[in-house]
Amino acid sequence: MSKFLLAAALSLGLGAAPAIASSESRLIFKAPIGEQQASKSKRFAINSELGRAWVEIDVWHNPSETGEMHRVQVPGLSYDKAKAQVVFTANGQSVVCAKVQESGVLIFKHQRIEATGDCELTRRYVQVPVDNGFNVEVLEHFEVYLNTSQPGRPVSSDSGASG
Repeated sequence: MSKFLLAAALSLGLGAAPAIASSESRLIFKAPIGEQQASKSKRFAINSELGRAWVEIDVWHNPSETGEMHRVQVPGLSYDKAKAQVVFTANGQSVVCAKVQESGVLIFKHQRIEATGDCELTRRYVQVPVDNGFNVEVLEHFEVYLNTSQPGRPVSSDSGASG
């Protein structure tokens, strides 16, 4: 009988345990680098009027010191204007990636987007073999990942009051 009670207590205790944070990593950008080097500049950006959010990645070219900015649409990334938040939603779970604050006055008014730390943008250089039919070359590629490492919260249909 005591074995039964112990097993029942353990199963109830496990059911009441807090959710363990799961970590998910999604490849959002990949490019061969050749003579270009990726800068450390990766950031969230928004269009508040349309409720859209994306990631901006700056890449600069080594010999010429010129750069180019890539706008990357990430499925599930959006801007919640009512809460002033950049939110990533996947599999019925949402994570707040950044909070948006307005600063300045009149013509100097601008939006400041501050990452929460719950959605990390990381970069990595990888060696990719490319077979051109005659030779196999190894090219270096630059990759950017969106990592979410917070227990997901169910997405609510209430976009007004926070709770």
